[in-house]
Amino acid sequence: MNMGKIFKTPKDDSVEETLRAMHLANTVDNVYEWGYGWVRTILVSIASILTVSAIELYYDVSLWSITVEWFFQQVADFGNWLVGLVS
Repeated sequence: MNMGKIFKTPKDDSVEETLRAMHLANTVDNVYEWGYGWVRTILVSIASILTVSAIELYYDVSLWSITVEWFFQQVADFGNWLVGLVS
């Protein structure tokens, strides 16, 4: 009699094999999804870099000054406004 390691009766051997097959399929699926996710992330990152570079080149505009420096200016203006309220 060949009994399973998980289930202790001979008739449950097929259930154990089914669970092992499901676990293997789930492991393969997880590895595929993680690998696909990383490849997709890298490709989207490269596409974003190239898009930003093309916008800055063809439209002669700096996205850094439009976004980050604008945000810093807003924070500085807010700080000056707060100082004006206190004094």
